[in-house]
Parts: sequence; C-alpha cells; structure tokens
Amino acid sequence: MATFNELMQKYVNEDYSTLVVMAQKAMSNLIPVCRKVDAENDGFMMISSLVLSAIGADGTLTALERKFLHDVMGLSDESISKYIKMYNSRMADLADHFADNMSTDIKADTAMLIICICACDEKISREETAFIRKLLA
Repeated sequence: MATFNELMQKYVNEDYSTLVVMAQKAMSNLIPVCRKVDAENDGFMMISSLVLSAIGADGTLTALERKFLHDVMGLSDESISKYIKMYNSRMADLADHFADNMSTDIKADTAMLIICICACDEKISREETAFIRKLLA
C-alpha cells in the first residue's frame, strides 16, 4: 500500500493537462454544493475559499499555479491578480470546516481539487502536504 507521500508524488508526476481535467471535474461536482452552502454569493466565496486555500497553503503563487487558475477557472491575468488579493488565512479554516461537514464524495472532490492545485507546479511543499492532511482528517 502506498504511503501518503507516495500518493502525493503520484499527483506531482501527473501530466499538467490531466491535473487540469481532474480539477475541472472536481470543481464541477463542488459548485452545486458550494451554491447551497453559500447561496448569498452563488457559491463564489466558498469555491474561492477552497481554491485560494490551496494556493495560499505555502504562501507562494508560482507561474504554473497562475496558469492553472487560468486553465481551470478561465480567469484572465488581471482577474487572477484581483482574485489572489481576496485570500485571507481564515479561508483555510473555512475549507477544512466545509470538508469536515460534507459527504465522503464531496470531501473527496474537495481534496482532489486542492491536491491538483498544489501538484500543478510539479511539487507539493511541506505546508501544502500539512494542509491536505488536515483537510482529509
């Protein structure tokens, strides 16, 4: 059986385009749930909390993560810059709380989205690994 780190390495080794497709699929499964949880904002703040928590887990936005946001969410460079400025550290707690209170399938989609974002730059940092572990706990 693979260890957690070996499993994370599997995603790091995954082809970029495959990670995009996996993230898009996870996001499409999450959007209806995020809309229910965050009806006031049509799910935008909840899905943003998930995405930005993954980006902010290690405090660094790499060029590949920026490209990933563009490819997965269709955001322009200007929109990505504005989007990133929305991040605050409470979003990670919100993402964790969201995952803790959802079904196993939704928790799996949440983890998949965050893992794909973290792995897209061909490494998962110690901080990103810690965040993923907390999310899955």
